Amino acid sequence: MKSALLVNLPKYDLHASPGAIGIIRGMCESQNLQTNTLDFNVYLYNNLTKDEWWTVDNWCKFLDNKLPQALEDKILNLWDRAVQEHLPRSCEFMMISVFSYWTMYIARLLITHESKKLRPYKLVVGGNGCISTFPDTKLSFEEWNRKGNYIEHLLIGEAEIKLSELLTNGQVKYNENDLDSFPFPSYGGVKFDDYSEKKLYITGSRGCVRKCKFCDIKNTWPTFRFRTGQSLVDEIKRQVGEYGIKTFEFTDSLINGSVSQFSKFNEILANEKQKNKDLEDVTYIGQFIVRPKKNMPESHYEAMYYAGCKQLTTGIESFSNSVRDHMGKKFSDNDIEYHLEQSAFWNIPNVFLMISGYPTETEEDHAKNLADLEKYSMYAKLGVIELISWCTMHLIPDTPITSPKMMEYFKFYMEENATALKNVNHHMPTASFLWSTPKNKGNNPKTRLLRLIDIHRVGDELGYNQTKMEENFKQLLKLSENYKNKKQNLLYN
Repeated sequence: MKSALLVNLPKYDLHASPGAIGIIRGMCESQNLQTNTLDFNVYLYNNLTKDEWWTVDNWCKFLDNKLPQALEDKILNLWDRAVQEHLPRSCEFMMISVFSYWTMYIARLLITHESKKLRPYKLVVGGNGCISTFPDTKLSFEEWNRKGNYIEHLLIGEAEIKLSELLTNGQVKYNENDLDSFPFPSYGGVKFDDYSEKKLYITGSRGCVRKCKFCDIKNTWPTFRFRTGQSLVDEIKRQVGEYGIKTFEFTDSLINGSVSQFSKFNEILANEKQKNKDLEDVTYIGQFIVRPKKNMPESHYEAMYYAGCKQLTTGIESFSNSVRDHMGKKFSDNDIEYHLEQSAFWNIPNVFLMISGYPTETEEDHAKNLADLEKYSMYAKLGVIELISWCTMHLIPDTPITSPKMMEYFKFYMEENATALKNVNHHMPTASFLWSTPKNKGNNPKTRLLRLIDIHRVGDELGYNQTKMEENFKQLLKLSENYKNKKQNLLYN
């Protein structure tokens, strides 16, 4: 029987089996194609030293430095060994998931290496990273492949649609607007002990109902689509029965994008848990958007509690109404207070995601952030705000905030050399972080860093559990090292 090797690459978390691999395996099994899995992310982690791993991690993350030759050679040797260990018999395809922008460099290295081999299998490559652009060459992933002809089947678009067309020669077609029609993910053969958490990823929707100016989700999924609550519960029941895993993490941009189906999901799952002892301990976490009380009444939070909601990652982004309005968040201070009240009553912890230094942010907006940290500090002490994660604003390429219209309005430039951002490679992380704008002269790299320090100091004094400042500093200082004249560098000063 024909078979395929499914491959996951860094940079990816080490907590659980990759959701993309489960989706691909489910598609392959629906066409009776046997599979083996190589999680090269875990394989590298287990076979590199700690320093080597962090070098690879930073290489994937910052995309602006080169690996030491010795480390590159070691990675390629480990790759060849891993492929030999995991390659199934009669392998027809090596299916590589390029999960994100941060996977691009290592994918290019390994795919180029594979293309030089005499091999019985063909390369099938897909994922969100395949629609991105390489910072160093300014070539899109698709252009790079077209120039070198490295990949036999580069899949741009929905994996289920493109892969089914490949495996069935176009005979089986799914409706991309009906996510319920896709096969359930499969994790047969996965060594769950290789991961730090016994959990599975689950997808309830693709796309987003918001158009936040700092976010690039629209590039991947322009239209918001969602599954029915019943379909999600059916998948959970199957995965519990197959693998005994009862912890689920939603991959959605927001789990309550469709309020009606999210409510139905919680109600159905809560009822199933009452009837089926095997489901009693099922829990889930996911990303969430604050909504007004009229859209999410108290009964919705009650259903979330009984369905097993154990954590919400909530994109507040700023405590300033004016900043949130410009972002496109579309909720008020009253909505935040209502959400916190309900979360406290139903014992649902939150991780707040926050951005300091958004292009329109003023000193008054910063003061509002500090004031509301104090205002909501009781929720931090109660564990309702379980964690608050702040970062400085960086400009992601191909987002609304870096659109031609916004670039012309804000006139972003690099303060170090007064170069207009539109004239530099704004795919480079240095440009993403170290920008200034004449529209808001008080918002520059130095100010943003000082505000971040201020926020962490106040948060620490008020008892918030926060992400470590050390990591934020490491990232910003790593970027600033790219400048030759450190004496004039704002971050060092």
